[in-house]
Amino acid sequence: MFKSLTKSFIHYSLVGAIATMLHYAIFLICIYYFLLAPWKSTLLGSTYGAFTAYFLNYHHTFSSQTKHSLVFPKFLLVACLGIFVQTIIVAVFSIHLHYLLAQLMATVAALILTFTINRFWTFT
Repeated sequence: MFKSLTKSFIHYSLVGAIATMLHYAIFLICIYYFLLAPWKSTLLGSTYGAFTAYFLNYHHTFSSQTKHSLVFPKFLLVACLGIFVQTIIVAVFSIHLHYLLAQLMATVAALILTFTINRFWTFT
């Protein structure tokens, strides 16, 4: 079980890295080539990143057989929880720590939290 959990966590982390790179690539392309406002650019980038993360996790990380209509709303809820947790951690810890260190702590916390919930609730 531990080996399977570790493998899933590594896959989940890699999927997150891919989704984040896609988000940033679209963000930058929209700003520099299409001259969109940053908020529109990040909206497009994060949306594509989230859909990428969902489909890669659904098919590869967790190999889910559950209907998308049941899994996707759970995934969105967990993603929102992750955003909330990161926001709170950065808000609290950036008061006394450098904001990048606070963001790193928030990212690690959200990664562990969302992996755990997605592994045992969302994709089952």
